[in-house]
Amino acid sequence: MPTTSAFTVSRSETYLASMPNLAFTGLSENWLLKECGHQHWLALAQLHDRPLPDFVDEQGRIAYAAFTAVKTWNLQLEAIIENRSFQIHTRIGRGGQARHYSEHEVRLGDRLVGQLALLSTFVSRHVPGDNRSVSKACLNGTQVPVTPLPEALQALHADNRRIRSGDWRSHFSIDRQSTEARVFDFTPCPDIDFNGADLLYFANFQAMVERAEWALLGLRRPGHIRQRELHFYGNLNISDSMQLRLHTSQSGHRELHWCEVYRRSDLFKLADIFTRKIHLSDCSRP
Repeated sequence: MPTTSAFTVSRSETYLASMPNLAFTGLSENWLLKECGHQHWLALAQLHDRPLPDFVDEQGRIAYAAFTAVKTWNLQLEAIIENRSFQIHTRIGRGGQARHYSEHEVRLGDRLVGQLALLSTFVSRHVPGDNRSVSKACLNGTQVPVTPLPEALQALHADNRRIRSGDWRSHFSIDRQSTEARVFDFTPCPDIDFNGADLLYFANFQAMVERAEWALLGLRRPGHIRQRELHFYGNLNISDSMQLRLHTSQSGHRELHWCEVYRRSDLFKLADIFTRKIHLSDCSRP
């Protein structure tokens, strides 16, 4: 399929920081992931020249954009406090038959306080009501040409394939062979953790890692998130539970960790999540 940049589209939104989008340490990372996912979804409709993001596959089944990888970096979310106006700028393009990509910038006036890259693929349920049957879907009737992935997203796509295969030794400055794991069990709640598509919401993987970190690492005050990568491989049904294996260096280094997320019913790996933070006692560090 030919490539072009003519069909890449953009959109911007302005927000007033208040209780729904703030957390203890500034702008909520969880809210930010949800909102950028929402902007990705709206931009998909714009890209495909639709008034609403109502997609179906070639068999007529409802198709959703499932995120395969998400990266955040240059985060300074503590700069956004109550009653501050901030913006999210979004660009989106089509990277393959079912794959799309978006880049997002979070700005506080002229100041850049966060960047995000999202990769998605369209999926549909091949067995009604069974989230384990979710697999890639081909869109019906789309004419949008494929566009080259920006550099950051090319790297994210390559990392996603490498990490999913397990073919890595070091990533995110984490040496895989020099970590120790702590286990955190979690049962998602349908009214909180699942979305309107009846799928476990991608942003709530971040929330689960935060809960595991707080419960397992003996923290007394939260850290400031600086960078995170989330790599997704599957979903689960309501009533299933999850096991999180939080890996830190053997020296107890809190600023970096890697979390594996497994479905308890069959120990299928659902995600790998890499996190970089600084802690309040280390605020003088860049």
